[in-house]
Amino acid sequence: MYESKSKRLASRKAFRRRMFFHILSAITLVILTLAIGVGGHVYFDDMAPGSALIASITLTSGLGLSILPETTSGQLFTSLYGIFSGYVYIVTSSIVIAPILHRVLHKFHLDEE
Repeated sequence: MYESKSKRLASRKAFRRRMFFHILSAITLVILTLAIGVGGHVYFDDMAPGSALIASITLTSGLGLSILPETTSGQLFTSLYGIFSGYVYIVTSSIVIAPILHRVLHKFHLDEE
């Protein structure tokens, strides 16, 4: 997917295309995570879909609980979903940062030669 050390630096157009697909992948992952959260809140805690979306967004964004779950299964789901959301944050950050870091390091190695 990326150019190797021996190849020249990708053009700006190729880099922009690469960034577009990485950002699209990250957004898709976040949307999928929110869908899992909404489904889980509706199923395990009998929340209305609007309230479940708000609860999922605040948990995924790192703001914490906005709506406290009332049932034990809802509390368990919210706990596991919070841990899962933390990992999704790390993964999406990595997906977006990887091509930028690769380009910087590749340019640095080209400057050495």
